Amino acid sequence: MSSWQPPEPPKRHLRTRLVVAMVALAIGMLAFTAVATLAIARKANTDNAKKELQSKAQQLAPALNRYERLRNVSVLNGTTAAGAVVREILRVSNASVVTVTSSGGVEDGFGGFAGAAPVLRLPQGLSPSDLDVAALTAGRQQTGVRARIVFVAYPLNPLTDGTPVVVTTKRIDRALAPGAGGFYLLVAAGATAIAAGVAFVLARRVTGPIGEMQRTARRIAAGDLSARAGVKPGANDEMADLARALNAMAAQLEHARGLERGFILSVSHDLRTPLTSIRGYAEALADGTLDDADGRKKAAEVIGGEARRLERLVADLLDLARLDAHQFSLTPRPIDAGEVVEAAALAFAPAARDVGVEMHLDVRKPVPADADPERLGQVVANLVENALKYAQHRIDVTVERNGTDVVIRVHDDGPGLSDADLPHVFDRLYTSRTAAGRKVGTGLGLAIVRELSAAMGGAVWAEPGERGARFVVRLPLPASMAPAPISSPS
Repeated sequence: MSSWQPPEPPKRHLRTRLVVAMVALAIGMLAFTAVATLAIARKANTDNAKKELQSKAQQLAPALNRYERLRNVSVLNGTTAAGAVVREILRVSNASVVTVTSSGGVEDGFGGFAGAAPVLRLPQGLSPSDLDVAALTAGRQQTGVRARIVFVAYPLNPLTDGTPVVVTTKRIDRALAPGAGGFYLLVAAGATAIAAGVAFVLARRVTGPIGEMQRTARRIAAGDLSARAGVKPGANDEMADLARALNAMAAQLEHARGLERGFILSVSHDLRTPLTSIRGYAEALADGTLDDADGRKKAAEVIGGEARRLERLVADLLDLARLDAHQFSLTPRPIDAGEVVEAAALAFAPAARDVGVEMHLDVRKPVPADADPERLGQVVANLVENALKYAQHRIDVTVERNGTDVVIRVHDDGPGLSDADLPHVFDRLYTSRTAAGRKVGTGLGLAIVRELSAAMGGAVWAEPGERGARFVVRLPLPASMAPAPISSPS
């Protein structure tokens, strides 16, 4: 009975989100631009209105100052011709005259007299508190904005009981110009459509490669390591780099799978051959085919040898598994690297004599080092074993101290390494195609040498010589054993 699982939420496609985000951004920018434009237009209208009112007040001031001695209301509010002219000038100019008293108040009229005429009162929309009495009394003009009214208060010549002030006003329209709203909506709709089109194209260019890489990754996860993401020629952006990285990963996985298959086939072969020999001789002993003492002795020797070969193969496989899992233990301590190398190489002297190969050692003892003697001996043994597989007459082993490094060289006079072999000599169970060697070891020795050298902080590489092949191992010394730098004389 299958367990219940919640349904998957609907997918939110990246392309749709990008288009919506860019359209929203375009609308937001349009709204911001409209608000900023309207604010700038309002400020410009206000500044222009102030300049206009200031000019108007300055033009009215000389004419009004001529009547400052006329304190009778009949002049401005009566029936005299002069008063009618002044009232008409103020009305046409949309101006008013009030008086700022010395006590800080604001009175209607001119020179203390108020009349029924609107030009003798503050304009509608303004109150006495809107005027800066102190500034006007001091003879400074005042400009300001109240709601939608721009006003300018311009002081005239002061009188004994106050200072007359001519106030000019203008109402400004803060709404859009007629027809501007429709035009703006049309522009906004066009800009939104353009933004949506551009967003769709850009989103397609972004999400297209992502979708292809997603499909490629799914194929790789399903086991198709030959899948590759398409990369346009000459593309040099982040998407192309991501696609190339995905392709490189797939190529490495494909190569690793090939090595794994080859490794399994080689190990299977190496296991099958000794098991076949053991089984054959064991059956011969069981059914009485080998009834003489010599035959049984030979069968026992073959079975023992093949068992030791299997034991060595299993041990090498376990070593590689521990190295891969970083579970390989190292116990470095002060040693003489020359003695370790010499002992490991001389252990193969009998086997070398059996195949007609001479072993030559050039060990400049002592070679002090701080290393794990067992692992160092294993490195040397695997290199000598590999040399013994291909050497024809001679194997040379040298070890020396080179500055802050211990350098070990194993050189044979075999057929050597081709350029095609050099990149793969340390691969597991790799066998040179140019020359067949003796059946020695398990084929995992050089791979173990590489892993052990790296675990000890060193490196190993192969060099093609004039005759045969040369393998070089470099192990660094600890800082405490490195020679002190020689100071130059002052």
